[in-house]
Amino acid sequence: MQPKIDIYDDFASQYATMVAERNKKEIKDDHFLSSFLAAIGDVSGLTVLDAGCGEGYISRILTRRGANVTGMDISSRLVEMAHAQDPDGSINYQIADLSQPLPAAYQQHFDLSASFFVLNDIHDHRGFLSTLGSVIKRGGRAVFFLNNPYSYVIRGLGSNYFDFNKAVLYQGLARAGVNVYFYQRTLEEYLDACFAAGFQLQRLVDVPSPEGTFARTSATLLPIGYQFPFCMILSLVKS
Repeated sequence: MQPKIDIYDDFASQYATMVAERNKKEIKDDHFLSSFLAAIGDVSGLTVLDAGCGEGYISRILTRRGANVTGMDISSRLVEMAHAQDPDGSINYQIADLSQPLPAAYQQHFDLSASFFVLNDIHDHRGFLSTLGSVIKRGGRAVFFLNNPYSYVIRGLGSNYFDFNKAVLYQGLARAGVNVYFYQRTLEEYLDACFAAGFQLQRLVDVPSPEGTFARTSATLLPIGYQFPFCMILSLVKS
């Protein structure tokens, strides 16, 4: 049985409500977002793909920073919400399964692809990375913010780091009423898939996870007061 790849459609309203709360924060006060934007750098004048744009949160930020943004997501409901928050039509939103090839007009079209908490959620991650590799110009970049694969063990979500493609419920999102899953893969697998798609690793950033930025449970294998990078950033260049 194939997984339901557009599962966010079922929880679009709850997800949008959760993102609206994040919108109330200043970017400098959002530890994860500010780290992601710092890794992306200056986007003024760049043609940018927000790959897995959801309701357009990252697309709107990058547009305000001077980028020409196309946001794509498989969830039709989230894309509809993104359109509603862009009354001037300054962002090109499209419904698309990025695990499948895009039309020829998009080949080597983008200077940059940005994905914030998306790569872990993609069932066919190799297809997704292959599509991005085909639409980014040579010398262009892809920047991914994702859950550190090793945190699967440290968080107490499972004991086997090598549980390849095991679907795991996002505990934090579930508490907000968004019952969606991520897939456990090794860092080796992610990097191999990136290299196969034509990317070279430019930088890997371990994003600190201070107490309070993650939900601690009795199964969390991390003493209070210690830090582990529950999230990471992969910055890659298209060769």
